[in-house]
Amino acid sequence: MAQSPPQYQARTVPTIDLSVFTAESGQVIPDEQRIKAGRLLVEALHRFGFVKITGHGVPKHDIDEALAWTKRLFDLPFEEKMKAPHPPGPMPHRGYSGIGKEKVYSQADVVDRNDDGNVGQSLRKISDFKESYEIGSEQDPVQENIWLPEDVLPKFRSYMTTLYDRLSGVSKSILEAISIGLSLRAEEHTELMKLISDRHCQLRLLHYPAITKEKLQNELLARLPAHNDWGTVTLLFQDDHGGLELKDPHSQDFLPAEPEKGALVLNTGDMLQRFTNDYFISALHRVSVPNPEGVSEAGIAARYSIPFFVGPESSHTVATLERFITTSSPAKYDPVRFDQYGSAVSKHQYEGEDS
Repeated sequence: MAQSPPQYQARTVPTIDLSVFTAESGQVIPDEQRIKAGRLLVEALHRFGFVKITGHGVPKHDIDEALAWTKRLFDLPFEEKMKAPHPPGPMPHRGYSGIGKEKVYSQADVVDRNDDGNVGQSLRKISDFKESYEIGSEQDPVQENIWLPEDVLPKFRSYMTTLYDRLSGVSKSILEAISIGLSLRAEEHTELMKLISDRHCQLRLLHYPAITKEKLQNELLARLPAHNDWGTVTLLFQDDHGGLELKDPHSQDFLPAEPEKGALVLNTGDMLQRFTNDYFISALHRVSVPNPEGVSEAGIAARYSIPFFVGPESSHTVATLERFITTSSPAKYDPVRFDQYGSAVSKHQYEGEDS
């Protein structure tokens, strides 16, 4: 697909309005408006691999409510949160993980440590200073959810189940916009929509605790190291404290995804990169820890965020769409089963109980 990248000069993450794809039922939207918005989204993702989206269908007050639920969860005593513990290994990827339990990394990090003997142990020399809670579909036949008892946090399960279903719908609208922006034919659109499964996405709740200046000065720690997501796309809602940075694949600079009222951040993942033969690049991103010298005596504030990871059925084989394979751009990837790919790239995320 021979198109030149758009000439963005921005030093910040671009914002696209997709309200024409989330209009209320019965509202007539001219086709040319949907085509224009879809093309703008595709151009931004082609250039950067990430974008902010407004008009996605989740009002700001609903985002604030979801973040408030997230804070209520992590405000619970550790003993209460551990009533829904994440298992020792990477599967099922469900339930609560305490600070430092999970390790996020890039494949470059693994390659750099291949000579270290125990790669997982080497990756954990710098701890990820965060805690998380993983939620999937109640219909997922592969990974069952691990819920807190109802009396620990009443209505948490019902709220998060509803939120999962809602974000699955938002994700489909975004993929529809990408399809229209790419001018996909009907059969190609069908293949693209196979990259999302209602029952195999993942809702994650994240808390990055506040860090004192003294801790920054005296300890080796990270919030979320630079990494790629291995699904199709990721939607992210964040609070007002920021910290997310995404790497511009052309300038190689990390650009701050500054919080924007009502906006979500969208980044492409490995499956969409393989599906489009690198027309869309899987976005490298991180939540950085600032240089202690530039931090006030109060340290850095806590941060809460909610990513929603979009993926296909676990047994689905992702292959490159033929339109992206040309003489000048030959096929770069063999077809791959989603679950097998995920197992390979995430095998060091969790280790045994003593990790």
